[in-house]
Amino acid sequence: MSAFLPQHDPNRLARESGLETARREYQYSYTHVSPLALLDRVPVRDEFSAGWVVHMGQRVLHALANRAELELFDAFRDYHKSHHGLLSHLLSSAETAIHGIKRVVGDFLKFEGRIGAAPVPAQVLDDYGRVFRAIGLPPVAKDYQDDRAFAAMRVAGPNPVMLRRLAARDDRLPVSDAEFAAVLPGDSPDAALAEGRAYLADYAALDGAEPGSYPHGRKYVYAPLALFAVNKATRALTPVAIQCGQRPGPGNPVFTPADGYNWLIAKTVVEVADGNVHEAATHLGRTHLFVEPFVISTYRQLAAAHPLAVLLRPHFEGTLAINEAAWKHLIATKGAVEKLFGASLAAARGLTAEGVRSHRVAESLPPLLFAARGVADPAALPDYPYRDDALLYWDAIREWVGAYLAVYYPADADVAADPEVQAWGRELAAADGGRLAGVPNDGAFATVAELADVVALAIFTCSVQHAAVNFPQYDLMSYVPRMPLAAYRPAPTTKSGATEADYLAMLPPLDMAELQMELGYLLGTMKYTKLGDYGEERFHDPRVAGPLAQFRGRVEAIGETIAARNLSRRPYEFLVPTGVPQSINV
Repeated sequence: MSAFLPQHDPNRLARESGLETARREYQYSYTHVSPLALLDRVPVRDEFSAGWVVHMGQRVLHALANRAELELFDAFRDYHKSHHGLLSHLLSSAETAIHGIKRVVGDFLKFEGRIGAAPVPAQVLDDYGRVFRAIGLPPVAKDYQDDRAFAAMRVAGPNPVMLRRLAARDDRLPVSDAEFAAVLPGDSPDAALAEGRAYLADYAALDGAEPGSYPHGRKYVYAPLALFAVNKATRALTPVAIQCGQRPGPGNPVFTPADGYNWLIAKTVVEVADGNVHEAATHLGRTHLFVEPFVISTYRQLAAAHPLAVLLRPHFEGTLAINEAAWKHLIATKGAVEKLFGASLAAARGLTAEGVRSHRVAESLPPLLFAARGVADPAALPDYPYRDDALLYWDAIREWVGAYLAVYYPADADVAADPEVQAWGRELAAADGGRLAGVPNDGAFATVAELADVVALAIFTCSVQHAAVNFPQYDLMSYVPRMPLAAYRPAPTTKSGATEADYLAMLPPLDMAELQMELGYLLGTMKYTKLGDYGEERFHDPRVAGPLAQFRGRVEAIGETIAARNLSRRPYEFLVPTGVPQSINV
């Protein structure tokens, strides 16, 4: 029998009283991002910590310096310099000035953009690089037009979850044998399909999405289809063809690398779609807002001393605060999302909601997701850094969670007998609770393994998955031509020769490029806490020491494995252990 049963706790009445207080304080709202379950109001204790505020303040300082260097108007430049000086002074005495730092940081995180930023189109490509002053220009600016870099975005970029293996030709994307062979000489679509080397990135989720128009008029977002194949000689993932819409026809041609600037434009169409799906669904939806019901249910249904709460709470630090900032500012009317996205604000919020609602818990364990997309086999798709590194962490986290829970639940019956765990699970799934789909048995956990899978998924999402989709925002997304979040021209309808001017005309104006740079820099470089660093006083039970030491050892070994892998592949740095925080706090 379990050594821990909360109903037998001598402090049971105090536990129950504390939970009743928590249930009054942590109330659900279904209107902030309808119909998702979010916290109605964040209590003071769950606001950003002083350490987090100072850490973010250092990044805001760089962003303010960048604004001042870009500013052309003396009065505005003086304004930015004064704020830079104020924040610098506050940071120098952070212990006594934390409230002042918090105000400056909070204002900046509304992402309202530079006062004097000009809404003008770029005249030359270098104009986009010139918005980086105190903030460094990411190296991706040098090779982003290369087809190898475009392919790498699908397997090691900010949204590395879109590729699916094709089992047969897709009639929506009619690529001829000749077009395929022109890209991969000596190869054919049928051979690639038979050998499991053909993959499709499909953005059907954006088909029919309402385009945005704020703040500079009509914008465009697309629903392209992009065909890739693994080169049978080099084993490199290679882009073969792109169609800018879902339905083939005379006005929706198939573009290949032979099409010059039209090919670059078609690749940009894919990046616009990828960026909209990434930010709305993969990032905000399937990490931030997917995790929030776990946070709320933990606070409402598990006493602070409950072993599961002891394990989970460090993984929730800052999450409620950053999520509130997101729905209050980023995805609010006239906020950064409405400014930057090609999709309208309503369409973006719809993508977010659908991203969460379609993310079924029991089917979302990483090995199952890779298998469902047909991308689990390294022999068929050898260069997939996100898959390979993420699975190392999944195995380590699942082992750690399983060993930890085994201390308190030696048998399956012990899980079923724990009323707090059962209430926690039921609330995750409940229509008047967390509204998460696919929770095993609607949260009535029958086995330790079921519980361990769900807890491990929550921890993996808080740490590894969020790191994989958040931190590329600076390295790969802040330089706008790499991944613009909106286009300002429709997709090409013919294969007639496009020019550099046509390409530049589809890219965002420079004020939007600045805003995307600032957002990418602040969110993509803010790494606070580290997976596995729970603090020496977190776990008082000596039986936990062994499994925890083993977990920390595995994380260290993962770092060594990733370092070795990066010597023989295009370096993938987003999941090195020093860059994987414990929680979603940015």
